[in-house]
Amino acid sequence: MLRLPDSHRARVRLLWGSIGAAVLLTVVLAIVFVPNTGHSYYTPTNDKPAVVIREPKHVPATRAARRAAQATLSVFVRSAAIRRNLAESWPLATPHMKVGTSRSDWLAGDLPIVPYPAAAFRSFGATLEYSYKSVLGYDVLILPKATKAGNLAGQQVYSCELHELHGRWLVDFCYPRKTL
Repeated sequence: MLRLPDSHRARVRLLWGSIGAAVLLTVVLAIVFVPNTGHSYYTPTNDKPAVVIREPKHVPATRAARRAAQATLSVFVRSAAIRRNLAESWPLATPHMKVGTSRSDWLAGDLPIVPYPAAAFRSFGATLEYSYKSVLGYDVLILPKATKAGNLAGQQVYSCELHELHGRWLVDFCYPRKTL
């Protein structure tokens, strides 16, 4: 038979010790038996063949295509990148570039091109980097004005891709790649 201590103080200590042991046992059982509801890092696998994306075949750009693309870039950079006369650049963007941007947003200066400070703009140059069928990729270098107090902005290289749609060269994307 279980015998309790004679002292009141010893019985109270035994009670509190029993309560602590029961709480500890409950926590241990919860940790062991309650399943983890966190995220798993398990990566599911399947038996489908891997999707291989190949680079398109390079096709040399014709002189006329390069000239037309350069003309588009000339207007687009001076309009969209510098945020001057934004209405000129709207028709020069592909539908892909306009996704999520309305014409009114574009004209308000909320367009998917990182701006270059208009006060610092001096000129730009474009170098053809790749040429696929109906796709031309350019690196566009924007040069700042030289000032005695220092440049307001540095040189900026944008990567721009133009697609030929319905006989016109339109800008599909243009993002800053490097600041010099």
